[in-house]
Amino acid sequence: MIALKGIAGIFVGIAMALVAGSSFAADAPMRGEGMQAGLSIEYFYNDFRHIDDVIEFARFNESASGEPLPNVDFRGGSGKPVLNQKHKNLVAAMITGYINFPSPGTYRFKIRSNDGVQLTIGGITLHEDPEPHPDRTSDAVSFTAREAGWVPIAIVYYERKGSWAIELSWQQDGEFIAVPASHFAN
Repeated sequence: MIALKGIAGIFVGIAMALVAGSSFAADAPMRGEGMQAGLSIEYFYNDFRHIDDVIEFARFNESASGEPLPNVDFRGGSGKPVLNQKHKNLVAAMITGYINFPSPGTYRFKIRSNDGVQLTIGGITLHEDPEPHPDRTSDAVSFTAREAGWVPIAIVYYERKGSWAIELSWQQDGEFIAVPASHFAN
């Protein structure tokens, strides 16, 4: 892994190496030594209007750590706290960890957001919807896993005002479903 300075560096240069493991069951992969369930999350508070603003802000400001997220499958109505912290508006989150691919191949993803979002897997930015917007789901994007195992994932997300959403799904048997919590680690 490349030594990176600060959490913002994770989003600028995630290593492209796969964290290989033995074969994994599709519904309950084994996490590697030192891995824990869920995704790490760091919060930032400001009136962000673009994903680049969040990344730049994170380079120079302290974050507030949150409890690990079990998955990325959340929607909140107006007036509800964003994710697992107390603020309802003007929140950004940098979500990092690993996603497990049970076998080599091409995986298709969709991400729903309200407001801005950037999805990076294995160091490749697969989707970016950088400005404020109402709930919307991306077109399907693809990631090719060269082998089974754990791959770095990073999501930059922010919510300005009102309702909010952040949901990551992948295609299984023709349908898009939320990526199961068992496929995330930090």
